[in-house]
Amino acid sequence: MVTHQFFFVDAANCSDVNPAYCSGVYRVTLTSGLSIDVYCDMNTDEGPWTVIQNRQDGQVDFYRNWTDYKTGFGDLNGNFWAGLDVIHLLTQTISTLRIELVSWHGDTAYAQYSFFRIADESSKYRLSVSGFSGNVSYDAMAYHNGFQFTTEDNDNSAIGYCALSASGAWWYKSCYDSNLNGPYLPDTRDIYKSMAWYRFYTGRDHVPLMKSRMLVKESDVYL
Repeated sequence: MVTHQFFFVDAANCSDVNPAYCSGVYRVTLTSGLSIDVYCDMNTDEGPWTVIQNRQDGQVDFYRNWTDYKTGFGDLNGNFWAGLDVIHLLTQTISTLRIELVSWHGDTAYAQYSFFRIADESSKYRLSVSGFSGNVSYDAMAYHNGFQFTTEDNDNSAIGYCALSASGAWWYKSCYDSNLNGPYLPDTRDIYKSMAWYRFYTGRDHVPLMKSRMLVKESDVYL
């Protein structure tokens, strides 16, 4: 993964970074002992947050294989996927997920989940997500809860061909309500094979989005 200047901190994730610091790339040491570079968002409400996915334009291709999604790809100061192994390690403590969406018309919305966890590779990075809140019109992650991750060369969806059908990589079921790693396309019409969130606009099923971000932090809720 390409990175630029980063800051050393004594932290296991961005939640442990002093919130007075600026947003940027930080080197943290996970509880497993692995040191990695992550992008810490210090400005978004309820943060700091560790950004695990960012799509701000179409400069990086997200239709990639299992190894790329396992290890991560892109530029931490631009478009990137943090890597399923990293997301798994970050979510071994009770974690909150925040998803931020921007349409091509400039409308913004977010979904937040009070419980978010990714299993390890032996379980195909199975998704656990619940506790929805936010101002987006539809909870498009609930459909994917309990499903394994799928890529074009390792399809674990319920019907076996969702990566091809949706041209993406995700926790597909049969196939999706959210497809945030799908193709980056302008919103000229509803497009199934796109970076989409089901019914972002009421009455439209597959609205291509301009931007998306996924962020995690240690949860303030203890089960």
